[in-house]
Amino acid sequence: MKRLLSALVVGLAIGVSACGSSPSESGGAASASGGPTRDTLVIGISRKLTSLDPGNSGSLDGDATIQRAIYSGLTNYNPKLELEGDLAETWTQDSDTKWTFKLRSGVVFSDGSPLTAKDVKFSFDRLLEPDTELKSAGTVSGFVDSVQAPDDSTVVINTKGPFIDLPDRLAAFFIVSEKDPELGSGPYVLKSVDLENGAQLARNESYYGTKPHWKSVEYKVLETETARVQAAQAGTIDVAIQYEPVSLKLFENSQEYDTGGQWSSWNNTLRINEHIKPLDDIRVRQAINYAIDKQGLIKDVLGVDVEPLAGQAISAPYDKVNPGLEAYPYDPAKAKALLAEAGHAKGLEIELALSTGTYVGQDPVAQVIAKQLEAVGIKLKVTQQSFPNWVERTYSDEKAAGLYYIGYTSGYKAPAERLRIYASTNLQTRTDPEDKTYDDLVGKLTVAKTPAEQQELVNQATAHFREQAHVVFLWQQPLTWVIKKDLDWTPRPEHWLVPQEFSPKGS
Repeated sequence: MKRLLSALVVGLAIGVSACGSSPSESGGAASASGGPTRDTLVIGISRKLTSLDPGNSGSLDGDATIQRAIYSGLTNYNPKLELEGDLAETWTQDSDTKWTFKLRSGVVFSDGSPLTAKDVKFSFDRLLEPDTELKSAGTVSGFVDSVQAPDDSTVVINTKGPFIDLPDRLAAFFIVSEKDPELGSGPYVLKSVDLENGAQLARNESYYGTKPHWKSVEYKVLETETARVQAAQAGTIDVAIQYEPVSLKLFENSQEYDTGGQWSSWNNTLRINEHIKPLDDIRVRQAINYAIDKQGLIKDVLGVDVEPLAGQAISAPYDKVNPGLEAYPYDPAKAKALLAEAGHAKGLEIELALSTGTYVGQDPVAQVIAKQLEAVGIKLKVTQQSFPNWVERTYSDEKAAGLYYIGYTSGYKAPAERLRIYASTNLQTRTDPEDKTYDDLVGKLTVAKTPAEQQELVNQATAHFREQAHVVFLWQQPLTWVIKKDLDWTPRPEHWLVPQEFSPKGS
């Protein structure tokens, strides 16, 4: 931890000058002649950082995207969304609950020390400790029972039951060094980090994989829409995502940048805090769903080609969805009737908490939602915090807001894990702890032995979740970007912005 603290101090010292330097001074997005340099890639991210420890994994367009540049996993999804081996060259399922992974030889951490099966075991064990304070522990403990390292190149993972998606799930599980958890074996090494402003990386010359093009990488935190637009207008970044659709129009005739948009694997909802009355009443939660015109918001506010979530917090083509569910229709009359039935005919007040600049369109969307809820008797108080402070508040119960705007994705497709984020084991997005039905269905889904059995349990779990209205189902988060014209990159629906996947055109 001493080295990370040192990096934090260095990062804080250089943060203002680095983020305020001109393109030619930083050696990043553009040279003095206006053309891009080939040594440094400058990436804009939309969230302040909270932790670069994989055990406290954060957002894929924040903490986790930097972690993926520094650390490696046993498996990986390539830009074509094909599962492939990374640290693991091969794997076999020896029984319903036993998997064996064979590690590639010659892998070292960035300090030159060898990566062995003991490091893989340690990476799991520190999350499986009963008294661990690492925030990623809940997901791993949901399916892993124990991990063994019979020799330096062999890892045996014992699951708590059948878990046919294990190789998929491990695509976003990063391996740290037992000697020093800050050490990774990825294509880059952390040089400095300033959680408020960004991080600087250097190429790991001992990386076992394909040598990335960029010698150095600078991540700049651009927490607001204004900051992202201004950075592109000034030419101080090579790429950034999370632009409002209307902002993309500013760059339609740009000589420097291309713009784009597509679907993403993020699913936006309003989390409902059922620990606050009257949100523990299913009628109130259903009323809020009926009171919001999702289709109208998409058309008139977002202005992008997405559809309302079909009564489930997952979406195709990334997820195995329930084909029998439909979105809550816009029905303010029904919303009023449900509120009256619940004893709130005279209205009620709820807080909606936003994180600054995090989700495309959230600010104007929140303002329209406030008007739509007011029309049925719900007064909405909209508040906003910086992302780290907002995250901390989401882990609270009574002190949290009644609603908060959240999007979730993952670096894996395992259906049980995609639905587990709303189970009672997930402290941030958990349902009411008393909803044992949903927890039990996710538990059964975890140990399903066939894809057909998985689909049936997905259908049951999502149908129950929709009926209970544990969230307000919004839509699939659009992925939008601005990128230098002379860069090659395949946009990832998960929002990965990893430097090893960018290259100059023609290189």
